Amino acid sequence: MMTAPLIRSATKRQFLIQLGLDPNDVRTSETYWMLKDEATRAYEAQLQGRSDLLRPEYASQEPPYAAAHFTAEAFSSVVRSIYLGASSEARVYYNRGRVAQGDNWVISWMLYHVCRYRDGRNIRARSRDFHADDDLDECHGSEALRQACMEMVIVADEDCRWIKLRDDDFLVKVWHVL
Repeated sequence: MMTAPLIRSATKRQFLIQLGLDPNDVRTSETYWMLKDEATRAYEAQLQGRSDLLRPEYASQEPPYAAAHFTAEAFSSVVRSIYLGASSEARVYYNRGRVAQGDNWVISWMLYHVCRYRDGRNIRARSRDFHADDDLDECHGSEALRQACMEMVIVADEDCRWIKLRDDDFLVKVWHVL
């Protein structure tokens, strides 16, 4: 089952819904991390620190690099390699992102976001573990969504080693505080 392409700047929630996944289901989180881990490994092996893969106008750019800094050919090559090396579980979701022409939108979205949280442009992505910043996009959309995020309560353990953001119904995110 192929799904309509989604723009790379779409939020994680939009991405999951477009894939036909329930963003509130624990199994969806496991699927998301499986896909992200594959993209992360490919990024680290094939793009990280590779100035030879940059578009000419970014040739003097210092790492880390944004996805847009890489040539279209370099980015597409990594997308193809992720697909070719995908686990059978991931391939099910990647097959939903096939398009007649161009890159697989599922892999492109994930690789773009792996780059995004490493390139230093995203002011919300400041933790040492960029995975911890995934859900921050959800506070970047509509005014109603921003307001909902602002109303969350912060709960810390006795030694202030963990911070939990909670809303009325469920645990939203846990960060380890160094």
